[in-house]
Amino acid sequence: FNFRGFRWARAMIHDIQEVNNRLDILPNITLGYHIYDTCFTTSKTVEETLAYLTGQNETMPNFRCSAGAPLVAVIGASGSTLTVASSRIVGLYYFPEKLVMRPPAQFPSFLCTIRNDNHQSLAMAELVRQFGWVWIGTIAADDDYGKYGIKYFKQNVEKSGICIAFSETIPKIYSRRKILAVVEAIKKSTANIIVVCSSDIDLSPLMDEIAHSNITGKTWIASEAWVTSALIAKPEYFSFLGRTIDFGVWRGEIPGLKDFQLDVHPDNDASDDLTIEFWQTVFNCTWPNSSVPYNTDFRINVTGRERGVHPVSDQLCTGKEKLEDIKNTYLDVSELRITYNVYNAAFTVAHALNNLDT
Repeated sequence: FNFRGFRWARAMIHDIQEVNNRLDILPNITLGYHIYDTCFTTSKTVEETLAYLTGQNETMPNFRCSAGAPLVAVIGASGSTLTVASSRIVGLYYFPEKLVMRPPAQFPSFLCTIRNDNHQSLAMAELVRQFGWVWIGTIAADDDYGKYGIKYFKQNVEKSGICIAFSETIPKIYSRRKILAVVEAIKKSTANIIVVCSSDIDLSPLMDEIAHSNITGKTWIASEAWVTSALIAKPEYFSFLGRTIDFGVWRGEIPGLKDFQLDVHPDNDASDDLTIEFWQTVFNCTWPNSSVPYNTDFRINVTGRERGVHPVSDQLCTGKEKLEDIKNTYLDVSELRITYNVYNAAFTVAHALNNLDT
């Protein structure tokens, strides 16, 4: 279960409710929302974008099959590759889209809520020059975020006489053979400085293999997409990630968010399958009379060891479980980065509509 994604979804609901409760923004107008799960894949992103536009799961391009309030804007995915996929579709209809990506000229109807990726690549290049490092390895995820990030970094350092020892790519579709090839390149190289542009999801299998291979003594320069991730900040990784220098997205605060997160409960909406799945995963129980699977994430990791939990729990949820007692990323509001940009995006849409109305 993706606690971070669920937190983003809940944060979006919180933000829209806050707008609807205010009298100074869109008075007498109520904002609604549709929230879709991209599953961090391009194909699912395209499918959900079409479902949003057509109003039903069986997508029919160029035809909206649902009545009701008009669609006015899209708040896109956090990753560049996914955002490009949705932007190419919604841009045909000139839907405003709030994104977290570099703004190519071919997408005329969107606004970035953070600086584009090139600023990060330039900062990485300046960091390398500042420390006088001249022998660098690079690793990129096999998507726009990774490949363009490393490309722009290399363009900036190579003209300063800095050499690239190796440049490897993490496969988007898991392949242990390709992951091991990256590990072997790290082992063979004498470069002790490694720049990595990748999401945490793509990087995690490589980190598992590096931990298994006991590779230490490297200094990692991390992109914002993985350095603050709980998926990477694991005790078993500390021995080789202790010398990591990172660039993070600007952190902000969202008033009232933690109380709103604590208010989630399956009893509040019996048809909310996502909340039921969240509750079952958090408390290791099965919600009574629910058809929602307990947890289907039961896989073998790259080292051959099982991880995850069994898909069925014999223990029934009572509904009296307390979210205050859990410790995971869902309730952690101390480092709101992408979540804070969701907040900014929601209010950007609201203010833009308010300005149109006035």
